Amino acid sequence: MKGRKRKLGKRIGILAVSLLIAGGIYVRYAFYYENHYFRNTVIGGEDCSHMTPVEAEYLLYEKVSGYSLGLYGREEISDIILPKEIGMEYIFGDSMLQIKKEQNPALWIIEFFQKYEYEMPRIAHFDRAALEKRIEELAFFKKENVRPPKDAYITYVEDEGKYRIVDARPGTETKKEKVAEEIEKALLNLQPAINLDKAGCYKEAGLKEDSAELQAALELTNRYISAEIIYDWNGNQVLVDGRRIRKWIEVEGEKAQLNEKAVGKFVARQAEEYDDYGRNKFFQTTDGRKLELNNGLFGWQTDSEAETLELVKAIKNGETIKKQPVHTEKEPKAWEVWVKDTYVEIDLGRQHLYLYVDGEMLLESDFVSGNASRGWGTPAGVYGLTYKARNAVLRGLNYATPVSYWMPFNGNIGMHDATWRNAFGGDIYRTNGSHGCINLPYEKAKIIYEYMYTGFPVVCYY
Repeated sequence: MKGRKRKLGKRIGILAVSLLIAGGIYVRYAFYYENHYFRNTVIGGEDCSHMTPVEAEYLLYEKVSGYSLGLYGREEISDIILPKEIGMEYIFGDSMLQIKKEQNPALWIIEFFQKYEYEMPRIAHFDRAALEKRIEELAFFKKENVRPPKDAYITYVEDEGKYRIVDARPGTETKKEKVAEEIEKALLNLQPAINLDKAGCYKEAGLKEDSAELQAALELTNRYISAEIIYDWNGNQVLVDGRRIRKWIEVEGEKAQLNEKAVGKFVARQAEEYDDYGRNKFFQTTDGRKLELNNGLFGWQTDSEAETLELVKAIKNGETIKKQPVHTEKEPKAWEVWVKDTYVEIDLGRQHLYLYVDGEMLLESDFVSGNASRGWGTPAGVYGLTYKARNAVLRGLNYATPVSYWMPFNGNIGMHDATWRNAFGGDIYRTNGSHGCINLPYEKAKIIYEYMYTGFPVVCYY
C-alpha cells in the first residue's frame, strides 16, 4: 500500500515539474511576442515573421525608398514618375505598433494555425502642385504624341466596286483627369506601374466597326449600288448603275441614305434631253430634203415625279431591270420609230401625198389643201390621227358638206374625199383651196382610210 502511494506521489511530482517547465516556456514566448510579430506575419507583401515593429518598418522603408511609378500607354509611349520629382515621402507613424497590438502575445500558440496579412501601413505625402506640374509634362500629353481617336466609317472602295467599313482608330489622346486619378491612386499604393490603356485612360472612338447601325448602313449602301436600271428613254439607252447611284448616296456616321432630290434632278435632266413632246422634229422627205417641223401635241413626255418614285424604289430594292420611264401618254413612241416606217407624208408646197406602211410606199396622190389667198392655209407640223369616220358631214359657218371618208388629225382639219372636185394638185389651193382640209380623190381617200388608226402619224410640210 505504501509502495503505491510513493509511485503516485512521484508521478504527480513529475507532472508538476513538466507543467512548470511548459508554463515557463509558454510565458517566455509570450514575453517574446510582446515585441515581435507572430510567425506567418506578412505586411505590405513582405514576410515580417518574428520581427520587431522597428525591424519591419526598416524593411518596408527599404522597399519604398527605391520606388518609382512606371506609366505605359499606346504605341509604346511611356514615362516614369520619381518620388523626388513630386516631393513624395512615406510616414509610417505608429502603424507598425498598432499592427503589433492586434496580435495578443498570450495567444501566440495559434500562430501555427493561421496567417496574418496586413496592407502597407503608411501615409504618403507629396507636393500636389509638383505632382500636377509633373503630370502636365508627361509624354502622353505632348502635342506630337497626341492623336485623337477616329470613328469607324463607311467608304467606297473603287477597286472592289463596293462599300466597306474602315475600322475605328483608337488614337493616343488620354483623359487627363482619369490619368491624374490613376497616378495618385498608384502612388498611394506603391503600385509599380500603370497600363493606361487597361486603366481606361484613353478617349475612345464614338463609333466602332462592330456597330449594328454601321453594319446596317453598309448593307444598305451595297444594296443600292447593286441596282442596275437600263432605260429605253425615247429610243435612247440610259444606264443607271452603281457608278451613278453612289453619287446619290449620302453617308454620315452610321447613317446612309439615298438623296431622292438628286435622283429627281437626274430624271428631270433626262426628260429635258430626250423628251420630244411639243418640240420640233427633223424629217427626211421623200424627195430627199431634211426639214424641221412643228411636233404639235404629240411625242414623248416623261412623268418626272412618277418616274422618280419608281427609280428610287428600284434602287432601294437593288433591282436589275430594263424599262421605259413613266410617261404622260399611254403608248408614246420614239420619234424615230413613230415616223420611220408608217406614216402619211403631206407635201403642202407640191400638193402631193405619200402613204408609207412598214417602210413601203403604198400610195401617192395629188390633193388640194387650204385656200392660201383667204388665209386658210393648212398648217405644217407633225400630228397623229384623232379618229376616223365613215359618211360624215363637215360643217362650217356657211356650209355642210357630206364626205365618205373622214380622217381628222389637227382639230377640224383632216383628210377626206372630195367628189365635187375634178382636179387635184398644182396651184389650185392658192385661190380655190379648202377651208384647211386635205381634199383627196375618192379612191385614194378610200385606200388611205383602210390603213388609218388613231394616232397614225401625219407629217405636213411646205
